[in-house]
Amino acid sequence: MKCKKCKRTIEDNSIYCNWCGHKQLTDSTEVRVPVPTKRGNKYVAQVTVGGERVFVSGDNEDEYYAKARAAKSGLIEMKKAAPKLTLGTAIDNYIKDNDAVLSPSTINAYKSYRKTRFKAFMDEDVSAINYQQMINEESKLVKPKTVHNAWRLVTAALAHAKVPFCPINLPTKCKVQRPWLDYQQIELFCKAIYGKPYELGALLALNGLRRSELLHLTADDVDTDKGVIYVRGASVVGTGNKLVDKDTNKTHSSTRTVHIVIPRLNELLQGQTGRLVTANPTTLYALVNKLCAKNKLPEVGVHGLRHSFASLAYHLKWSEATTMREGGWSNADTVHRIYTHLASQDANADIKRMQNFYGSKNGSKTL
Repeated sequence: MKCKKCKRTIEDNSIYCNWCGHKQLTDSTEVRVPVPTKRGNKYVAQVTVGGERVFVSGDNEDEYYAKARAAKSGLIEMKKAAPKLTLGTAIDNYIKDNDAVLSPSTINAYKSYRKTRFKAFMDEDVSAINYQQMINEESKLVKPKTVHNAWRLVTAALAHAKVPFCPINLPTKCKVQRPWLDYQQIELFCKAIYGKPYELGALLALNGLRRSELLHLTADDVDTDKGVIYVRGASVVGTGNKLVDKDTNKTHSSTRTVHIVIPRLNELLQGQTGRLVTANPTTLYALVNKLCAKNKLPEVGVHGLRHSFASLAYHLKWSEATTMREGGWSNADTVHRIYTHLASQDANADIKRMQNFYGSKNGSKTL
């Protein structure tokens, strides 16, 4: 036979011309499938089978092509081999399988995200979801931080199910500075809260304790003679908004001995029995903010009182190391961020004082 292009003689039934390389015959048995994309250590692509998209993956290109062509030609039933896994089911499985290692408060938050976030996609097959579209739509409804937290759960669930996914773009989070009280505001706050039923809980936070730590304290954790509090555990909000006691703290540094630095707190701890703070955490937060608003102070909540402890430590020229040790911060970033912010405030005050000097009569006379 002759080549269709160069017309030279070639062997009968040749698929390619051995002279010019032009293809002579079309292999009608070849099944065309999409070229795969490498994601991590997998080669993946979506193949249309019977009018529906099927997700196919392989450890290498040859394995991918074998699976894809088999699915395309109907040699295997992909749906039976890989039953449909919805996003909601993937999240449920992840939470269930990690129930023993995740914090009760984390599980509670995850269940909330499962119920309230990405609702239009929860019943969709994980291999068929356009995740960028999912993020785009959710970003119209909630703040970037919420989207980031919910997406973190989704990626954990997908990794748990060994489902590959493409990188996506998340909305930019705005850095919101958590409010706290400066040393003058702390004095006003302590006077305003004196004698209130929730004074003990608020002052424990102002002494550097986390909410989970102060909710777990009992009288046995306090030695008023030595003026110390032994932080050995935490109570966090779990399923149904019920408190769950834990023997461990947030980090290794959280288990510590805290010195009582507020005399009034030492007074309140005298003669206490049983659990020290019994108020509902939401109620305690609301009462603190109500008091702050009434006295024209920043509404700092319980956690903001803990940060106020760090702000006062800076004012009193504590080292970052001492502040970290007493407050139980294992990462210096939080304390350093507060210290840096306050240092900036002090610098601005210094500049203002010099500007006032040059703008005053006395200052002008010296020029």
